Amino acid sequence: MGTLHRLVAAFEEGFFPGRRLRRRLRRAPRAELATLPENTFARITGMVRPFDSRLLEAPLSGRLCVYYAVKVMSAYGPARSQSLTEIGGEHEGMSFQLDDGTARAVIDPAHARIDAAFDFETESKGAFDADEKQRTMLARLELGRRDWWKTDRVLYREAVLEADELIALYGAATREPDPDAAPTGMYRDGGPLRLRFTGTAKYPLVISDDPRTL
Repeated sequence: MGTLHRLVAAFEEGFFPGRRLRRRLRRAPRAELATLPENTFARITGMVRPFDSRLLEAPLSGRLCVYYAVKVMSAYGPARSQSLTEIGGEHEGMSFQLDDGTARAVIDPAHARIDAAFDFETESKGAFDADEKQRTMLARLELGRRDWWKTDRVLYREAVLEADELIALYGAATREPDPDAAPTGMYRDGGPLRLRFTGTAKYPLVISDDPRTL
């Protein structure tokens, strides 16, 4: 594995500066899911759990996760002054549950800024010696027939939000009917409720696995 790279990946367009994102999380007031009022912005720390028993498989490491991001980098030149250029990348995510020990909430990351560490790295010299997972990635990104003339090596970097990983989330939630809950707890119109965090384009959820935000 190469050096740990902490970059910010996004479900939406563009990138959100990682330092600013982590500062927002650290300064946010803490709360617990069991007592969090609706439409109240707060920081929740908890474990990633599957929603509807579904998980993704990260394409390079095979880790079970709710989100992954991959960046493919071209490296060229001497080691001390090597030039790194991003030549492709992809990300995918899905709804999941956050368990803070007091309750569980559904997290809908359609509008989210995600700060995840690129902590898995492999490399090849190009397409000709890539392994099966690397070749699949190059083909999906339409890089297989790329001109590799100014490439000394190719780096494949992967970040995930893994199942059972501890993360921090900043956002506001609303309550909705919980079809899976036992008939106890809070009721409205005779049914149990659960929290759902859903950001917007203007106010996206902020999610991080950086230990400094937990």
